[in-house]
Amino acid sequence: MITLFLLMKVDTIIVGFGIAGLNYAEQLRKRKKSFIVIAPVSESASHLAAGIINPTVLKRINPVWRSEAFLNYALDFYIDLEGLVKTNIFHPLPIYRIFNNVVEQNNWSVAASSIPLKKYLNKKLILSQKYNGIKAPFHYGEVTKSARVDNQSLITHYRDSVIPIQSITEKIDHQAIEIKDDFIQYKNIKAHKIVFCEGYHSVKNPFFKYLPLVGSKGEILIIQCDSLVEEVIFKGPIFLSPMGNHRFWVGATFERTDKTTQITSKGKEWLLLKLKQFLKLPYQILEHKAQIRATVIDRRPLLGRHPKHHNVYLLNGVGTRGVLMSPLLSQWLFDFIENKVNLPEEADIKRFEKQYFRN
Repeated sequence: MITLFLLMKVDTIIVGFGIAGLNYAEQLRKRKKSFIVIAPVSESASHLAAGIINPTVLKRINPVWRSEAFLNYALDFYIDLEGLVKTNIFHPLPIYRIFNNVVEQNNWSVAASSIPLKKYLNKKLILSQKYNGIKAPFHYGEVTKSARVDNQSLITHYRDSVIPIQSITEKIDHQAIEIKDDFIQYKNIKAHKIVFCEGYHSVKNPFFKYLPLVGSKGEILIIQCDSLVEEVIFKGPIFLSPMGNHRFWVGATFERTDKTTQITSKGKEWLLLKLKQFLKLPYQILEHKAQIRATVIDRRPLLGRHPKHHNVYLLNGVGTRGVLMSPLLSQWLFDFIENKVNLPEEADIKRFEKQYFRN
């Protein structure tokens, strides 16, 4: 980290350092653009997320929006990042969807034969006998092009070893940001532009509070289960994802009214009830945590330029798909800012511009 005394000039200020902020920082670093990251060292939604790269919506067996583009870009991106941070953060793992009945088996077979999904889904069922510790009387469906990214390790190593002198560990004071026609001033930093990647904290950002960032609270458990295999991500009513050393991520809840990060007995009981439905092995609860995901009313990301200030930008709203989508979203935003390439209409915050001018 750095301490500010003299005026510092950079191309870009990045506010927030979850998975979105990291991905945008990497776009700038690769292109030798100067930048400063301003964010406290604290757990964000990205720190608590399972980090699962999954191009499908398993509840309805549909492809994610622009799944192929996001997946192909993300896989190469994280492999490169693993080499950069010099630690093992990228883990290719299949997802095993647990079937509850024959109808779900048949729906999977149909989906796995369809053009949008056949590249991701194994049409052949995985027999339940393969894993004795899991209740799967109707076997599994396999997502083959999936992986897990160790978000917490990636964020920590990137900040500490890749950009240690480009990181200020403090909470941004929005009121101290001065927006001028040809520069941004924040305390002793002068920049050409500022990019906000604050996740749900953006609801307190005076520049973008008009956007419909609704947020959803997620509670998760970390458990120790010495007898369970670590080569598969299981998807029953919730996800059970390996973290290494026989630790597993269990989650998550979706709560839209409670906007605190306090853990609850109700959330814990719900997670344990869902876990009991498919895990037969003994385990120990190590941690219980909660955070707020940055979800949007229309379930699309938030990218683009402020309606009034031409040098103020946003990268947000990635929700549960942050690890999958953030690499390509960050390139889209970079190309929009630096190369005047139009953003996809579905992600451009222009779609909510009328709300800004109503306020």
